Amino acid sequence: MHLQNLLLLFTTVLHLFTSTAALGVNYGAMADNLPSPAQVANFIKTQTIFDSVKLFDTNPDFLRAFANTGISVTVTIANGDIPALADTLSARRWVASNIKPFYPQTNIKYICVGNEVLFSNNQDLINNLIPAMRSLNNALVRDGFQKIKVR
Repeated sequence: MHLQNLLLLFTTVLHLFTSTAALGVNYGAMADNLPSPAQVANFIKTQTIFDSVKLFDTNPDFLRAFANTGISVTVTIANGDIPALADTLSARRWVASNIKPFYPQTNIKYICVGNEVLFSNNQDLINNLIPAMRSLNNALVRDGFQKIKVR
């Protein structure tokens, strides 16, 4: 029995070391006296082991700061924007304004639509969540951004 537990532990540790995992950090700007986005991006790149960052919006200064850093970026769409993005034309405009000017220099990997929408009890948000995700995905594919995933 002891050998079995040891083998299980060894297999688990081996799996952890052979798995590819990304380490990331959330980056928001809701505070005073923050360093510039360029300073933050440089710090993450040169002084940490993080290889991904989640932004809580599509602030152009933040997106430009992570250009050519090799750090993968996740952007978030605010809950209030979900109903409009269920419309195909609005989703296309959003991609044209918020993704196209920055990609591929900024390695945008994911677009997260909303935050805890299903727990909001807001039926408008809940009902428009999947249509918004589909519209965004279609807009991304239409513009040739197949590598960016909508979550």
